[in-house]
Amino acid sequence: MGKLRFSSLPPSERLVLAKARADKLVQHLVPLFLMHESNAMVIYSTKLSEQIPRSYAAHAFNQFQRSMHLFELVRLCAMWDGPRDDRESIPTIIALFNEPKLIDQLVADAHDFHANEMPPDTVDAETTSKWWKGDRKAVADVVAATIREKLSFAVSKAEEILDTPQLKALMDFRHSYIAHNLDIPEPSGDAEGSVEKLKYGTETVILDATVVVADALHHGLNRTGFDWKRSREMARRNAQALWDYCTFEIPVRPPRHIPPAASA
Repeated sequence: MGKLRFSSLPPSERLVLAKARADKLVQHLVPLFLMHESNAMVIYSTKLSEQIPRSYAAHAFNQFQRSMHLFELVRLCAMWDGPRDDRESIPTIIALFNEPKLIDQLVADAHDFHANEMPPDTVDAETTSKWWKGDRKAVADVVAATIREKLSFAVSKAEEILDTPQLKALMDFRHSYIAHNLDIPEPSGDAEGSVEKLKYGTETVILDATVVVADALHHGLNRTGFDWKRSREMARRNAQALWDYCTFEIPVRPPRHIPPAASA
């Protein structure tokens, strides 16, 4: 990989990029929740698959399941792709800010923002200036320490996840069987088939870990949180609102009648 263009940008511009991409990372995760919850019903439950008997239609349903599954894997793996100027992946965001001087700048900016916060109009500045400044400094100290802690955690946790066999397996699968469209065996389709039984994959583990890192990055860089629990619950409700009411009426072909062999 060649030199990253953003490495030569002024520190202020790198931090602006890091903050914007951390925000975009959150925006990428929200639709992924909906895909994940849909797959929980389409792939991993029997709600739909048990409606489809052994039939020619089973081939199309199996392909539908694989397409849903592979798209989730593609989007999830993209969040862990290595640093590049045009990416919004976790390693890219970390490469943008993970230098001591840049982290110190983020911490100092957060501290100054809270330490120099003006009192509300309802507060008598003359009589309360001493305790107000003391209160703001205490808050600023806590915020600054939290920002440093969140960024340090995000970096170390990301390194840990990148080294897990689960993520390596997903990335290898993406590279070998999706990105380069190599050898995914397909049935001939000229005979009846059965719905394939798929098991939970490691994407659930990696998605949960991705949320943990994304939350730390968003908090550390943008000094704000996100309601991950509510977002996932909403995705689950939306998925249920569709897939709970989907029904298939697949005709079952009668078994072939094989006449008895003629007697000698």
